[in-house]
Amino acid sequence: MNKKDNLLFVGFMGCGKTTIARAYAKKNDKFFLDTDILIKEKYNLKISEIFKLYGEKVFRKEEKKLVSFLTNVQNCSIASGGGFIEQKKLKDIGIIIYLRANFDYLWQRLNSKELSIRPLLTNINNAKILFEQRIQKYEKKANIIIDIENKSIQEIVKEIKKEVK
Repeated sequence: MNKKDNLLFVGFMGCGKTTIARAYAKKNDKFFLDTDILIKEKYNLKISEIFKLYGEKVFRKEEKKLVSFLTNVQNCSIASGGGFIEQKKLKDIGIIIYLRANFDYLWQRLNSKELSIRPLLTNINNAKILFEQRIQKYEKKANIIIDIENKSIQEIVKEIKKEVK
């Protein structure tokens, strides 16, 4: 089985992983999966509620289980949560695409409703630290890096298609 037909979208919260992965799937006849949605559905809770009730550790364990599940799927465009990059063996899932933007750009995109559902973004200074910690991991693990700032969804999807071949 050729794993390389899966695309795994990574990047910091607010970079548009879900939106882009879904748009790419629709345009290129792939299945769309979202790791956060899969975990939310399992618990029938919002992510912020999972964090509150069970803690981040349980959430990361669920992500780890998803890695082994995702290594067995084909023809998928997969949006991952912002912290999914911490998991091992991501390359086994498929091509890793990092949707890159600077912190201030992402922070401005997240309105107060968005911020309230993201448990790790309650404080801008902590969010900035988290961003700095993750940025190297995104760059190191990515097969393809796409700069998303001031681009339309269509432009980003087209750029990804060109890179993916």
